[in-house]
This record gives sequence, structure tokens and C-alpha cells, in this order.
Amino acid sequence: MGTTVKISTKDVSDLTQTQELLRLALSCGKGGVSGVFNVAMVLSDALFDNQTAEQFRKVLAPKAQATRNLDVVCRELCPQMDYFVCFSSISCGRGNSGQSNYGFANSVMERVCERRRAQGLHGLAIQWGAIGDVGVVAETMGGNETVIGGTLPQRMNSCLATLDHCLQEHHSVMSSVVRADHKIDATNKKGNLMKTIAHILGLKDHTSLDRNTTLGELGMDSLMSVEVKQTLERDYDCILNMEDIRRLTHIWQ
Repeated sequence: MGTTVKISTKDVSDLTQTQELLRLALSCGKGGVSGVFNVAMVLSDALFDNQTAEQFRKVLAPKAQATRNLDVVCRELCPQMDYFVCFSSISCGRGNSGQSNYGFANSVMERVCERRRAQGLHGLAIQWGAIGDVGVVAETMGGNETVIGGTLPQRMNSCLATLDHCLQEHHSVMSSVVRADHKIDATNKKGNLMKTIAHILGLKDHTSLDRNTTLGELGMDSLMSVEVKQTLERDYDCILNMEDIRRLTHIWQ
């Protein structure tokens, strides 16, 4: 048996285009549509006071609106399909600074899946943590050993095995994260902190920085300062106010 892959640019945040896409899929073979997977992600992070309506619309479109459209159209055209799966995020379940729009978008997807399950249809939302090997975290925050919110990126082979397990369960919302070891070796504590804050600030080489340069002078914005504050409190039991964090210099020494 061979596999035919067809790529469509239909926008499933639009109801009409969602109908066109599903009809196209139904016309491609005799087996009908066995499953729909919404794995889309758009980020537009900012602290809540700085969020705009446009940022919310941008993030909600591929997740919340698209999932609602897919639910409506699938009920009409292929109600007996085996899988209706959405990739949510652990940031929805536990929260993450600067991602109120992203958390809300994922929450809408989860509520759609819960409603489908309650009505006898398949619906599964998986709250993934950071994903390793490929994608946003791997490209912008470092490698597979980067600690993010007390978790490590989940390697791709583990993600696929977890997905297979979740598809066999009967829950509407499940989570998958890899917890990091919170025991930090005292000899490496300083180096780990320097690397972590460098990642938050988007710095590739912190070793070349002037030891007297403050985090504020390095361009740390309000969202970055929240991440630094959370890191210091969670991993180092160090509580500082925002102004003290902006004046920090000793972490580079």
C-alpha cells in the first residue's frame, strides 16, 4: 500500500474554507476521513497589560477558532471518524507569564474536546511541555538539556510513543512533560544560572560581557524580568524585586 500526500493552503480558521478542506479530503479516497489533528501554534507573548485584541485574535485563530470550525464540519461530514486530536500546551494547565492569549486559545480547544467526549465522539487534547530536537524551543532556547519552567524538552521519539499511548486512552485532556532534576550541583550552580539567564535575554555568548554590565543595560524587558525572577525563586530560593533584578551584575562574574 502506498501513501498519497496532498497539501492544502485552506485556512481552517474560516468556516467555509474548513468545509472545502474536509470535502477535498473526503474526495481523495474511499476510506473517508479517519482523523483530524490540529497541531498549529502561533505565539505573540506579552504581559497581560501589554496584550492587544489583535494579539489575541492572531493566537486564537489557528487554535481556538480552527478547532471550533473543525468540530462543526467534522460532525456534519465525518461524524464517525476515529480521532479528533488537538495539541494543547502545559502552559494552559499551569500557566506561563506573558502567555494569557496562548493559554486561553489552548483552553478553548480542550473544552471542545471535552464536549465531544461527553457527546460520544472522539476528542483528545494533549498538554505538551517543551518539545525537543525540533521546533521553537530547539531553535530559539538551546538544546535538549535546556530547563524551562522546571521541565526539560521531551525528545521526539518519546513524544511519538506518548502520542500512541494517549490515543488508546479515553480521557479528553492529558498532559506530557519531562520534569527536570531540581538538585543543582553547587559547583555548577553559577554557570547554570548564567546560561539560563543568557537564554532568557537571547544572548549567544555571555562570557564576553563586561562584568559590570547590568541586566537592564542588556535590554531586559518586563517579560524577561518576570522569567528571571521566577527562575531565581524556583531554582535558587532567591527573592528579589524587579528593580534589583534589573541592577544585577554579579551573575556574569
